Amino acid sequence: MPIDTANFAPGSAKELLEGLLEVAILKAKDQWSGIKQEMTFQLEFIAQKTSKVIAQLVAGEISDKNADLTLHLLEINLNSALKEFEFLLYNAAQKILSAVFGLIKVAVKNVTGVTLLF
Repeated sequence: MPIDTANFAPGSAKELLEGLLEVAILKAKDQWSGIKQEMTFQLEFIAQKTSKVIAQLVAGEISDKNADLTLHLLEINLNSALKEFEFLLYNAAQKILSAVFGLIKVAVKNVTGVTLLF
């Protein structure tokens, strides 16, 4: 259940920690869903193409050299996708950072009445 930011006023570091963990976990799960979906797509593509290469090798329809080349191209493709994932992970980390410090800002305001500028 999301934190009610209008009333979130932790009375201790432990209560603040619990709130921070909750927002960080929720934000991370949200970001992970998109990353998992993209990774699943990439790995499914690799699995399908690899199965096809194996079947072609068994049937003698493709040479060892061409099979090796095809699998190497799949490796390059995944490497490229992993570079994209680096950005997605960085983006997820930034969203977690914003969520955590957004809650800290709310907690300070709700406990003290002071609105911080960060």
